[in-house]
Amino acid sequence: MIRYLGFATVSIIFLLIVGCVNMKTDSKNFVPSDTDIVNTNNGDLKNETRLKEFIKNTETGKKDKIRVVAYTKEGDPLLTDLTYNGEQIEITDDTTRDEYGRGEINTFGCEKMLVEGTKYSIIGCQGYEIPYYLAERR
Repeated sequence: MIRYLGFATVSIIFLLIVGCVNMKTDSKNFVPSDTDIVNTNNGDLKNETRLKEFIKNTETGKKDKIRVVAYTKEGDPLLTDLTYNGEQIEITDDTTRDEYGRGEINTFGCEKMLVEGTKYSIIGCQGYEIPYYLAERR
């Protein structure tokens, strides 16, 4: 009986360790939704029209919400959720899938979007003296 209990304990610990290891590698399999704005490493910007619509909505006071997905050079996804409540843009920056990054989720407010050519940034963000870089089409 003690022998079976020891085997069961070792098996459970092994499964927990394997499960935790796979949890980190499964995050690499993140797939953006069809409505996400995707900024790839090769300069493509998928759903740029939707990003422009969000910017227009912030200028006209219409509530809206989008997600921007960018990728590190290693291929890890960085998620940025933008919610406009009619007055302010709230940013939720998720780096938990970035193997070499901060691994944090931070939320902060910003004033407005800034478009310079093909580069999209946000200005007036709490904790940021310079514009918060969002995406760029090359």
